[in-house]
Amino acid sequence: MTMKDCMKRRKGSTVRSIIIDLNILLDYYEENRRKKYPNSVKAFDLLKNKDYAFVSSSSVDNFEFLKYKDLSDTYPSMSRKHKLKIVHNFIKEILSFFRLAKTPSYVRFDFDDIEDSLILASAEAIGALVLTRDEKLLRKYPDRTITPEQFLSLQTNRDKQEIKMLDLSRETLYMYPDIERNIDEVIKKSNFILGDEVKRLEERIATYIGTKYAVGVSSGTDALVMSLRALAIQRKRQEYWDRDDLVITTPFTFTATGDAILRAGATPLFVDIDPDTYNLNPELVAHAVKKFGKRVKGILPVHLYGQPCDMDAIMEIAREHGLFVVEDCAQSFGAKWRGRQTGSFGDTGCFSFFPSKNLGGFGDGGMITTNDEKLHEILLMLRKHGGKDKYNVDHIGYNARLDTLQAAVLLAKMDYIDEFTEKRRAIARVYDKELKSIDWLQTPKVLEAAYHVYHQYTIRVKGRDRTELQKFLREKGIQTMVYYPVPLHKMRVFQRSGMEIYKGLTNSERAVKEVLSLPVEPLYEEEVVMKVADNIKGCYA
Repeated sequence: MTMKDCMKRRKGSTVRSIIIDLNILLDYYEENRRKKYPNSVKAFDLLKNKDYAFVSSSSVDNFEFLKYKDLSDTYPSMSRKHKLKIVHNFIKEILSFFRLAKTPSYVRFDFDDIEDSLILASAEAIGALVLTRDEKLLRKYPDRTITPEQFLSLQTNRDKQEIKMLDLSRETLYMYPDIERNIDEVIKKSNFILGDEVKRLEERIATYIGTKYAVGVSSGTDALVMSLRALAIQRKRQEYWDRDDLVITTPFTFTATGDAILRAGATPLFVDIDPDTYNLNPELVAHAVKKFGKRVKGILPVHLYGQPCDMDAIMEIAREHGLFVVEDCAQSFGAKWRGRQTGSFGDTGCFSFFPSKNLGGFGDGGMITTNDEKLHEILLMLRKHGGKDKYNVDHIGYNARLDTLQAAVLLAKMDYIDEFTEKRRAIARVYDKELKSIDWLQTPKVLEAAYHVYHQYTIRVKGRDRTELQKFLREKGIQTMVYYPVPLHKMRVFQRSGMEIYKGLTNSERAVKEVLSLPVEPLYEEEVVMKVADNIKGCYA
């Protein structure tokens, strides 16, 4: 296989997972083979402690057998206990260097070489290449194998590898044993609807966020809709808000925020953002409440990009005027305002577990947090067709439960959320340091009281053509995204279905033309982040 072919196989990924074949393990741990196959040793050393490097469970078993046999042949008088100790120390070291990949049950056996079948099945399960010297395996499966020499050559061509916004496969494999264990438990019990894992996740997130209750739902959007519906039932004693009722929110957000207000029967009142934080401007919110008076029923702040809103100011306005607050925390899991988690300030906090979120599942999912016992009771009814008794319901409800399998995945990922948050924040520090001196670019401004979790690291391109920068980076293999290209008040759905606007929305309209989000994959090494920064600096040089 040519190097060109090898690079082609890696298109779309910064680095592809590698499973180390038995022959490479033996090359490393046997002195005579180390001298004969130095590239195996170099590749092994380069892969140590990389989150994309694996050994298969079947290879570990075979390694144990062959090393024990080798010791028995070489030192026939050595005790069995001593031989096992030596072999097990080797295995402990291997497993300290590399992640263990399962050998799945769907092995397609090649009875000419069952060992090859097992490692290929492991590689297929995680989308990995097999690092091997086995010539037969290399010839038969050229698209699923790689030699030590090819791997070493790829390391000198890292500048040709694509840098994605996120690498979800890599993240999943980083924690896969924990995810797999949890999924196996669900399958074993086959309690797929509102199983134990859902309750455990609700309890764990309520504790993490600092609320009394949490309700697992089918998406972040449904979390918003159900929160607004529950508040209508609680406050107006009716199923929906009236169209004359206004809920203040930002126009610089994803469609779901404003759409949820419409779906709950109310009308969004768009108020402009702070140009530095991209979040609702509390001063303008206060003026809007005074202008629209009793029509305003609540505030729906969005903690955009992972930076919390000024919740002191927002909650003070809400208390003064008797307004509800529903926090849109879709991008802010783990973010804090004055040390307190987003999702713990308002009547409810609404979280999304869309796969790309900081805490993401294997599909759609969401969570509602609250301290209000009555709201909690209503939310439990709404997510299950509208009643405690599904055959005699109280309200117009939804089939909006969080799947047990999704809860199992999220429980495993919760063990890593703080680690991944700190990795994101470390990446942001590199970007801040490298980009702050560029006069046509604005790095994120973080308020002193805020703990930003960088769901997105979003720069602002000022006085230059953002499209030109995006094109330049794309040609260098660097993905970027614009979140969001159209403000809500410019969308047809809100122009047709109804909205109110407080004064002008100049800051939002300017932001959609200037913002650009950069790759912030938590598992990227600093050199990858530096490549992004260096290319940005070189764009207009």
